[in-house]
Amino acid sequence: MIAAGECGITVHAEAGMHVLVVEDDLDTRDLLQHALKKEGYEVSQALGVSDALRLSRMHPDIDVVVMDMHLCCRQSIEEITREIRRCLHNSHYVLASGDWDTLESRCRNQRDTTVLRKPYGKQELLRAIGRSVARLSLGDSYKRHD
Repeated sequence: MIAAGECGITVHAEAGMHVLVVEDDLDTRDLLQHALKKEGYEVSQALGVSDALRLSRMHPDIDVVVMDMHLCCRQSIEEITREIRRCLHNSHYVLASGDWDTLESRCRNQRDTTVLRKPYGKQELLRAIGRSVARLSLGDSYKRHD
């Protein structure tokens, strides 16, 4: 069960909800996969942005992308998410960053994006994904500007 924010919505990981974890650290990636699978999510792992793009083309059913933003020093946040959105039209994004203030201000108007402050724990991760799942479950539609 995942609490989806302060609004009091409780969301169960729905069968078939697919999460893509983009993380370059193997131990962190494995911990995230274990925690998410334990909650009932299907999980794919990507080593970096190019791997995430490859997997997003192979699995257009991915619902939520969890991405560690320190991987993305060559491209802007907007460029990376725009590339992934081309393959994953209805996905939601959880972007983890130690530079939370900058990232939050840049993503403020993107209704399909949640910013997760690093370091974070399991409960913060699950709440962020829960908010994304709740938006998917409620059927929010988003305009994409590619």
